[in-house]
Amino acid sequence: MNKPPVDLASGNNAGELVPVVLPQSLIILGSLLWLVVVSPLFVESAAYRYVAPFLALIALHYYRTASVRPRTNWLGWLCMGWGTYVLIRFVAIFLMTPEHTIGASDWLYAYPFFFPILGVAFLLYEPVLEKIIAAVFAVALIMLIATQHFRDVFAGETVRPLIMNNQIHGAVACGMILIFTAFWLLHYLTDKSSNRLIARFAYIVSPLIAALCLMAIYGAKSKGVWLALGATLPVLGLVTLTYLRLKTGLIVVACAAVLLLAGAYGVRHNIEKTAGPTVSSTIEMIDNITKNDDLSDAVSSTITSDTTPFAMDARLQLWSNGWELFSSAPIFGWGGEWVERWKHTRYADVQYTLLHNGYLEMLVRHGLFGGLVMTVILVGLIANVWRARKAGLIPRTAWHAYAVCLFFFALTLLSNSNNRLAIGESLALTSSAFACWCSIRLSGERLLIPAKKQQAEAVSA
Repeated sequence: MNKPPVDLASGNNAGELVPVVLPQSLIILGSLLWLVVVSPLFVESAAYRYVAPFLALIALHYYRTASVRPRTNWLGWLCMGWGTYVLIRFVAIFLMTPEHTIGASDWLYAYPFFFPILGVAFLLYEPVLEKIIAAVFAVALIMLIATQHFRDVFAGETVRPLIMNNQIHGAVACGMILIFTAFWLLHYLTDKSSNRLIARFAYIVSPLIAALCLMAIYGAKSKGVWLALGATLPVLGLVTLTYLRLKTGLIVVACAAVLLLAGAYGVRHNIEKTAGPTVSSTIEMIDNITKNDDLSDAVSSTITSDTTPFAMDARLQLWSNGWELFSSAPIFGWGGEWVERWKHTRYADVQYTLLHNGYLEMLVRHGLFGGLVMTVILVGLIANVWRARKAGLIPRTAWHAYAVCLFFFALTLLSNSNNRLAIGESLALTSSAFACWCSIRLSGERLLIPAKKQQAEAVSA
């Protein structure tokens, strides 16, 4: 780490350097940029790709001009090393293949390169994070109300929540908003030292957001999201019990469970109509596997069956092709070449190349090596947040919101390639920047500049 300059008059370093404080204009601009980075929660667009580099540039400027700066640890170097590897491989395959293959969204696997510097951006905007988060929930409420289809939902029609390309993406977004809302409310219910004005706002809007999200998720009729949320809600309920007095917590969780079960029972015929054929085909396929001990034949039989729903049939074909490609290059994957190889798979005429499984997306491109590196990065990021929580540097609710949301999102990846969507890319950038910020906080290091320079910047701003 760089040493602070010595004041020759006093021989004292302590008063020479002060933490970086952004000018008000940059605080406002950066706060708006952060809102755009998380905007895929509400609007499926690529706007976040164009504003995230500006946040990175702001952070890089203050990082390079600081007299004392946080050191890059092993995880930061691993993130940047992996990102560099992905970009070099991408360019090499492009130059060396006759077709100049670029794959399909393959460059997004280089995003970890930007995680550490976005962690610095988090550090710079730490003083206004609470206000930025409150603004996110204000936007969430407005968007949910503006895009709600109450009449269609109650009529049993499929709806597309928020402004998304399809209903599955909207359902995933609503699931994430629901989880974040629960812990945002719990934070203000249990931490009386927080901003009381924002707390009162949270008390009012959180129940509305939660109810609108649940209604939208039901209306979207995404079976994968239903299953993921069905597995996540019990976890959310158990975690909630740790925040409230046992008796109060049990009453709250029990009431919520009764309301959800009553609602599900009320629309059971619609749920059966939506999920019934898929459940029946899945049971039949599992039965064939147990009888014949041949997974490949059972999957092929299910694909050719006239009773298999279209969505399940297409996914099985995609997964079969994906597994075929992974099996032929299991260590390092095919990189950008996988799209050309796809044309020679068994079900090459399937309608999509989006594999509808986030894990296969990684394995096909980067094999077990890529899967291992990304696992190490993810575990390191999660450990940063956990350690920051244990050290009391972040609220307990922040840790639980982070962990439960990742759990929910990981489950949705089993049936959809959400990591290749705007919502997944945005989550990766934001959650990883948060984890890198936690690492900086754990180190106790800050961005420090001479006090005179800070005063000069304040005057010029």
